[in-house]
Amino acid sequence: MTVEDLKKMKEPVISGTMAARVIGMDSTRLIGYAREHPEKIQFPFQISGNRMKVPRIPFLRWLGENDQ
Repeated sequence: MTVEDLKKMKEPVISGTMAARVIGMDSTRLIGYAREHPEKIQFPFQISGNRMKVPRIPFLRWLGENDQ
């Protein structure tokens, strides 16, 4: 999963796994960190059970991609 892949998507929300792949992090570690330290995650997200949902456009903006 790359930033370019995210730009091509139409879905408004991506999974924590997708977000983790883009930033080069293990998804379990990202979700665990988001659960334990939500104030340190600098992009919007929602945790529901063991799943993480990330709004795609704000995530791209956080990555510095402003031309979605």
